Amino acid sequence: MRPRRGTLERLRRRARLSGQPRTTLAERYLDEGLLMDEVPGIYFTDGAMGRRPALMGSGLDVWEIVKVVKDSGSPQKAAAYLEIEPRLVELAIRYYGSNRQEIDDWIARVLELSELEETKWRAAQEAIGV
Repeated sequence: MRPRRGTLERLRRRARLSGQPRTTLAERYLDEGLLMDEVPGIYFTDGAMGRRPALMGSGLDVWEIVKVVKDSGSPQKAAAYLEIEPRLVELAIRYYGSNRQEIDDWIARVLELSELEETKWRAAQEAIGV
């Protein structure tokens, strides 16, 4: 690949600002761009636990929607519960179908963090006698 000079300069600047090697950042952009082409409506966002796929126009991450679908047993019930259009649930499921391990890992990590935080909260409550 031979990107244009302006593209390379923007990549250098973003890499410098993010503290990541240019190659790592370029690979991420390429991978995420392909995924966004495969499932229009998906975008990627940074957060405390890392970079994750989310749905445009919903404010929700793909893992959140998938978890609600699994918990409710139905995409329609999930859409109603989340108060979003059923097509957004379908987009999340479509992404999940091609990236199952990634989303299952997200769900597992979030559950683990939730359990850890609850344990800390209970210990703090116990420490103050509540």
